[in-house]
Amino acid sequence: MKRQLLIPIILCSLTLTSCGSGVSKASDSYISNGYDNSYDSYDSDYSYETAYAEAEESPASADNEDSDAVTADTIKKEMLVYSCNMTVDVLNFDEAVDSFKESLDSYGGFVENESYSDGGSDSRYYYADEEKWQTYSATVRIPSADYDEFCDYTASLGDLRSKNASVENVSSEYYDLNTTLEIYEAKEERYIELLADITDNEYAVSVEKELTELQVQIAQIKTRMNDIRTDVAYSYVYININEVREYTPEPIKKDTFFQRLSNTLSEAGTGFLSFLEGLLFVLIYLFPYLVLIGIVIAIITAIHKKSKARRAAKAAAAAAAAVRMNYPQGNYPPYGNTPPQSTEPEQGSIAPQEAVKSDNDTDNTSENK
Repeated sequence: MKRQLLIPIILCSLTLTSCGSGVSKASDSYISNGYDNSYDSYDSDYSYETAYAEAEESPASADNEDSDAVTADTIKKEMLVYSCNMTVDVLNFDEAVDSFKESLDSYGGFVENESYSDGGSDSRYYYADEEKWQTYSATVRIPSADYDEFCDYTASLGDLRSKNASVENVSSEYYDLNTTLEIYEAKEERYIELLADITDNEYAVSVEKELTELQVQIAQIKTRMNDIRTDVAYSYVYININEVREYTPEPIKKDTFFQRLSNTLSEAGTGFLSFLEGLLFVLIYLFPYLVLIGIVIAIITAIHKKSKARRAAKAAAAAAAAVRMNYPQGNYPPYGNTPPQSTEPEQGSIAPQEAVKSDNDTDNTSENK
């Protein structure tokens, strides 16, 4: 039982010892070489090997020649990513854009993306007299050694309206990635050696799976390190070139009294004609509604008159009936003793004198018979 426990303990200790020695060797090689192995594929004017050599030749390094330790200033050479956002207004747009592209080629830069707009409307119709203002926007990469000179030249193309420059230090990230990469590569070598001696297929499959995952991580780290080296070597410049035109003030013209009077009369006449025109259009628009309203009013008036005539006829008939009931024998009082009445009877009614005469004639006819 003790022997079975002792064997795994010995294997774990041997594994840890080999890992420590591998990391130690990798770290020693990493420091002694001064990161030379990480710049083999980096070809640009911005050479960090040269910077490292200059750092070794500096007086601070000369004082520590006899010392085996390397100072932090010598190891951690700053890796800076420069970027600048600029807006320039120009009078001659085409000439400015051509000059910008020519300077970009002369400095060894390249365009990542660009866009152009003529400043016209989005309509599908073409307007010959439409006022347009052209705009050119681009993201370019320029060698870091020529970054300041290129920005100064770009600003001189026209009127510099805005400039925003920034610097990002990616030294810590790059050194951490480099250290992680060497550890992973040492681990990859051990996995490859271990895989060559494995006879158990199931165990070999598990080791291959771990080795594949490790190689993917190594590839990702290398990609990120290459991106950082590219960003350090080629700075970012975001440029906007806008077309402008020189302002020309119009001369001030002062009208005479008669000109102002003529203009006032002309405006008054134009306004009055516009008013009449608008009034005519309103009347034409409202004419059908006015006709309909007139018809309705006429119908209501006719109905009201007929109703009034019927009420007057009923009132006259009721008055005549009342007279006959009060004087059944036809002995009407003299006209002078009766209350004065209107000599103009209402429409449909019978005057009192005519009613009395009619009754007397009726009685005389009945007596003669």
